[in-house]
Amino acid sequence: MIRSVNNNDNTVYTAFKNHGDVKRGYIAYRYHTSENVDISTKLKSTAGAVLGTAIPVLYFAKKQSGKAPTLKSVLHLNYGLKEMLVTGISAIVSGAAFGMIGETRKKRDRKRKEAVFQIMNTCMPLLLVEGFLRLSNNVKVLNNRAAKLGGTIGGVVLGMIGGAHLSNKINDPKDLEPDRKLNVKDAIANVDDVVGALILAKFPFIEKLHAQKFLPVIYAWCGYRAGQSN
Repeated sequence: MIRSVNNNDNTVYTAFKNHGDVKRGYIAYRYHTSENVDISTKLKSTAGAVLGTAIPVLYFAKKQSGKAPTLKSVLHLNYGLKEMLVTGISAIVSGAAFGMIGETRKKRDRKRKEAVFQIMNTCMPLLLVEGFLRLSNNVKVLNNRAAKLGGTIGGVVLGMIGGAHLSNKINDPKDLEPDRKLNVKDAIANVDDVVGALILAKFPFIEKLHAQKFLPVIYAWCGYRAGQSN
């Protein structure tokens, strides 16, 4: 039996997605963008990220000052490679773990994969920059400000690309899903790599800006992204 179509009947063909829905769905699948996140998940992710950042920061502040950490010792914390790696990883793992609470298995798996991506995206640039700086201290032609600046920028860029590639291999070894691509938000999150790399390189201008004071905020942001990722 053929059904007549009423132009005013909005129920007809509602099962079919329009062009905009299809395009948004494809973009979300291709680039692993987040779905809408509820307030509860945002709050859990924020709490986890802040806690995961605060614990190592307070620990290192106490260790460096030799006494109970204060706001002054926290703000003047001297960040080396160890401090950056531990704080960054702690923030991401804690943010993801808190974000997983009460979630479905599928969403927990997504958050775990995003945590791996964020960890690689945070650690790889720092490790490459640190390796280059150590090399430059032993190679005369590289032991100058211009070479160190170029090596720092190169280390950050290659680290971001390499970290993304490595995280995709870890998360999807059989290559069953599209790769997780770097996007604009990842570039913002990578400010910590740029700042951290410049701090490791001991450029005078970065020390005058006291940019290290903002590192905990950036690490907490990375942890939040891992926890709220759907």
